Parts: sequence; C-alpha cells; structure tokens
Amino acid sequence: MRDLLMDDRHNAVAERQRVTSIRILHRDPTGKVFDGGVEYGVEQFAGQVPAIGDTILDPGVIAGQDRNDPQNRSIWTVVGRVFNPRDREDTVALIVESRDGNLADEAFA
Repeated sequence: MRDLLMDDRHNAVAERQRVTSIRILHRDPTGKVFDGGVEYGVEQFAGQVPAIGDTILDPGVIAGQDRNDPQNRSIWTVVGRVFNPRDREDTVALIVESRDGNLADEAFA
C-alpha cells in the first residue's frame, strides 16, 4: 500500500513539472500556414491555452521601439489549434492571422 501511495505522489509531482508549450503558426492571406519559430509557455497567456477567436497582443516588439505604442505591435487572432504537432505531446500550436496594431488598439498596448 505504501508503494502505491509513493507512486501516486511521484506521478502527481511529475504531472506538475510537465510544461505545455504553445507554438505560434501563422496563416497568410492565401491560406498557407507557416511556422513562426516561436514558442511560449502557458504562463505568458494568463495560464490558458488561447482558443479559436481569441485575440492576442504579440508579446514581441522590435528592439528600440516603444512597446506602449500600439502601432509597434502586431495583433493576432487565433483561427485554429493543433494538438500534438510534429508528435510533440506537450505542445499546442496556435494558428493565427496577424495584423498591424493601430491607434484603435491603444487600450491593450
């Protein structure tokens, strides 16, 4: 019985240590999907895996640009999700369409 409890505790610790990665794939206007080569942890998305229809403020800003200026940011809309991309079981790929930020996006930049 004690061994079973130890196994359960070990499995619980291993489960907490497992990290889900979120990979960003971009869909261009022609519908082609390409790998953006960037991964994030769920903690960078408020501990959630964004869903289809969600809007994401691209965390990246070109060096030297003001990150508070919405025109220096990209806005992503999630249009698809792929679980287990390239047989990576702890990864979710988000397919996003991107647009440039503008002054109307000032509230979230």
